[in-house]
Amino acid sequence: MTPANLEGKIAVVTGPTSGIGKGTALELAAMGATVVLVARNPGKCSLVSEEIRTAGGREPVEVIADLSLLSEAKRAANDILALDRPIDILVNNAGLVNQRRTLTPEGLEETMAVNYFSPFVLTLELLPALRRADAARIVNVTSNSYVIARLNFDDLTFRRFYWPLAPYSVSKLGNIYFTRQLAKRLEGTGITVNAVHPGLIFTNLGLGNNPGPAKKVLGPIWRLFAKDESEGHEGPVYAATSPELEGVSGQYIAECKVRTPKAIARREGPARRLWKVSETTTGVRFEG
Repeated sequence: MTPANLEGKIAVVTGPTSGIGKGTALELAAMGATVVLVARNPGKCSLVSEEIRTAGGREPVEVIADLSLLSEAKRAANDILALDRPIDILVNNAGLVNQRRTLTPEGLEETMAVNYFSPFVLTLELLPALRRADAARIVNVTSNSYVIARLNFDDLTFRRFYWPLAPYSVSKLGNIYFTRQLAKRLEGTGITVNAVHPGLIFTNLGLGNNPGPAKKVLGPIWRLFAKDESEGHEGPVYAATSPELEGVSGQYIAECKVRTPKAIARREGPARRLWKVSETTTGVRFEG
């Protein structure tokens, strides 16, 4: 794919300090974009900024936020809106998987908070800036693990049953539902939104928060969905920049191609219900 010219463009990337997110941020910066790095760890974020500068990229913007908290996602959105610039690209990449069930101070299961609810919040809150761009693109990083998801609306904190891929797979199914529902609402606005399965990074996302014995538990499972780290960013970058996807919205992309997801991801009833639950849970609503 011929590198896109992103001179003068603003690209927001969450989870940019390692793996897929870092590769995406560096690639978009190399194309000329001013990259807004939304990261939890200030030290790691600074290292990515320095790497962008060293490579000759435009000065990045650092927004430090813990996306396991909806309040932090809202604050991050406000900080980005305060830049008073159109947003051309938003890549919702930040991801998490935990060996043990963990609740956030706000009462959400942590994996669902980071992987699903925070992207819902950040995206809807950033819509005013996305609308200011000529043709903005939203990229929601999902995973093919959505196929094993069991979405139980009566237990979104996984109190009754928990194993590491239970909330992870549900959150990734949710990313696809969110993508399809948001695409309908944004039809005719010039903003497109697509879900991308780039592959998972075995050594980072799957095990970064789960050292020691967890490797024996998660390792064999994670390999089912793993992809080499050096290639992980290709899908999000393709979705964010490829001329082939101009005007394409509400789609599932894998291996840099538009694919038809499994039936579970195309169900309208659960997708509409999850949207309503998400509005209630986050207190953020779509403003048409």
